Amino acid sequence: MRAVRLLEAHHLEVVDIPAPEVTAGEVVVRVDGCGICGSDLTSYKVGLFTDAVLGHEVAGVIEAVGDGVAGWAAGDAAVIDPKIPCGACDDCRAGASYRCAMALTAGIGFARDGGFAELLAAPSSLLHRLPATLPLEHACLVEPLSVAIHGVERARLHPGDPAVVIGLGPIGLFTVATLHARGIRPIIGVDPVADRRRLALDLGAATAVAELREVRSHVAPTPAVIECSGYAPVLHAAADLVAPGGRLVLVGVPFGETTVIPLMWVTREIEIIGSIASDSADFAVSLEMLAADPGIARVATRRVGLAQVPEVFEELITPSSGGKVIVDPRL
Repeated sequence: MRAVRLLEAHHLEVVDIPAPEVTAGEVVVRVDGCGICGSDLTSYKVGLFTDAVLGHEVAGVIEAVGDGVAGWAAGDAAVIDPKIPCGACDDCRAGASYRCAMALTAGIGFARDGGFAELLAAPSSLLHRLPATLPLEHACLVEPLSVAIHGVERARLHPGDPAVVIGLGPIGLFTVATLHARGIRPIIGVDPVADRRRLALDLGAATAVAELREVRSHVAPTPAVIECSGYAPVLHAAADLVAPGGRLVLVGVPFGETTVIPLMWVTREIEIIGSIASDSADFAVSLEMLAADPGIARVATRRVGLAQVPEVFEELITPSSGGKVIVDPRL
């Protein structure tokens, strides 16, 4: 079968590899669509998970069912929660298995081959059934939307509260949609890419600006600022947009270093809150949201075939347009 494998930093290659064989407790899924995530781009830039098939935002149709799998049959449509936690660490024992280091590194599309391929194998425990009103072509958006939902939960906002979303890539756009669905008003989006600002307005943002310095002319400091860009140098300026007693929620993962002046964080009692992945409740809410509001799927603006993946990754390092890119192995 065809797949896209990461060989080293900045080197993806379309390859022919053996199709996965179904084993006990697992299924083989024919991939309908797999989103390209910011973490995939990070792996690409620095060479994480080399020799693996990336792609963890996956939905498709079951091709084969292994021994011991109950409730699923060939032909069933499913979306995959890619996390495979260890079950033994402190986070797993505390009921936060989504934070488990193994869940974040050993799951589908990380250490284990993922969805940039025609077929993939997955434990049946990771499968979720699609609501009747959720088209299969939108189902690969469930996982990234659940990440945005988790970040919004961490922000602890109430209807009528204003909020700022920094970075209007796919997770930022899903964050805008989630905030809007929960009655957060107004929502101010920040991103240098004009297409993404337009999408944010379509999804419910009151205003979308190109630079952080423009935010103050549209809204006073807000109870929550949700940082989705993962660009470390913005953290100090982002915190300056948070109202006293408010929260800066880091949904984007800032790998770089930066200089901050935490004095104002202390004197204004600002909370700096991390947000990673999503839990089972977030995943369930995401399924319901996408099924109820197909307009959220406008975040996906392009579908590409496996042969286009290497060039698309290079484009996405410095995006100039568009939202979520979906890899469709059938193209």
